[in-house]
Amino acid sequence: MTLREACGVAGAWGGDDPAVLVRSMLIALQHRGQEAAGIAVMDQGRLIKRVGPGTVPEAFPDERLPRGAGSLGHVRYATSGNGREGGQPIIVGDSDGPGRPVAVAHNGTLVEPHASARELGVAVPDELTDTEVMARLLHAAMADGLRSLPTAAREALPELVGAYSMVLSDGERLIGVRDPQGFHPLCLGKLGETWLLASEPAAVRAVGGAPVRDLGPGELLEVSAHGVQSDRLPGAGTRTARCLFEYVYFARTDSEFGGLDVYEARHRAGRALGQDAPPPGDAVVVAAPETARVAADGYAFETGLPIVQGLVRHPGAGRSFITRGQAAREHAIRRKLAAVHAAVAGRNVVLVDDSIVRGTTMSSLVEMLREAGAREVHVRIASPPYRWPCFYGMDTGRRAELLAANVSLDELDARLGCDSLAFLTLDRLLNAVGGDPAEYCNACFTGRYPTDVPVAARETS
Repeated sequence: MTLREACGVAGAWGGDDPAVLVRSMLIALQHRGQEAAGIAVMDQGRLIKRVGPGTVPEAFPDERLPRGAGSLGHVRYATSGNGREGGQPIIVGDSDGPGRPVAVAHNGTLVEPHASARELGVAVPDELTDTEVMARLLHAAMADGLRSLPTAAREALPELVGAYSMVLSDGERLIGVRDPQGFHPLCLGKLGETWLLASEPAAVRAVGGAPVRDLGPGELLEVSAHGVQSDRLPGAGTRTARCLFEYVYFARTDSEFGGLDVYEARHRAGRALGQDAPPPGDAVVVAAPETARVAADGYAFETGLPIVQGLVRHPGAGRSFITRGQAAREHAIRRKLAAVHAAVAGRNVVLVDDSIVRGTTMSSLVEMLREAGAREVHVRIASPPYRWPCFYGMDTGRRAELLAANVSLDELDARLGCDSLAFLTLDRLLNAVGGDPAEYCNACFTGRYPTDVPVAARETS
């Protein structure tokens, strides 16, 4: 299998210093990736790349970056291999050689990209990531400068299967493009005369910009000295598959996609959970920091229970979900979270979380609350059981590592060490998110994938 990523991308065109804006937007997208950060700058047809390990401030300690007409950047969440190597953007081609180079910053995952590339007549080594394969395909499709990057993208990208929300450049223009099914978001914004692209609207607001709109599924948007032009990839709009887990966990609470605030979706999910799985008697509500806070607020609102800060998060800690390795995740949980004795001692606790994937975090949280003196711990999850691996940009491990795929619901509470456990149903989650349920990818909950996925990979990935 190729390297799988769930990352953040950003781009800026125009203004005095677009690279500084990209750096700031990447900081606002840091929750989407913390292992490496990279920025490329467009300078008179050339692409100048800077990449470093760790968070954005670690990779770029100050704002002394190259200047140019535009810039694009990436925060990386690598899920196999060494996440501190091979940071994006990926650049293929020499700015000083024949033809044009291409820079790619990619959020998502392709399904069997090497096979697709070979079918298109482009030889790619097996060790290349899907992003590197895509960059080579685009460069080959440009045919030594005979085709423009937008034309190359329209020709090559529809032949690929999977998820890609990307920012691209050939040194002369900035391009934003989403796959025809629109798995992951990409937003257009503006700050004065500067055009902005980002994985989430919250990143546009973080630099003082105003979100303009979401790019549609299959949209290819070009920004250059000639203005803004929009086009569609062949096959766009035939079937959409927006990632439902973006609303559950990955996106920032202050973002919005498809006309719906992430905050509102999570609050609705919490209220629905309170209706379907009320607390067993008197209790206090505790949120699993940080992404479950809004769902916990909704649960407390619906049930009339007090919500207390029974768990605190240490400043500067990363997200354990995107920490590689079981032992590393267990260590990260204890390092980043602590139970508050004064808030939970002698009380029954309803612990609300957004999801259970491997179960590492939840079992640790239950144990911490008991150590802090909680009498009972009842777990409520604002999404359905997570049973199937994702092939579209979220690393959730092999199916053998997914707790709910291997333990029956009747046995899960004993495995987690809690007194009771309840999940929100898929129908109720879809109702909380709103829109047409057929527009979402819910494969992680159902195993029904919106694209062809090798049968063996479903079980072993």
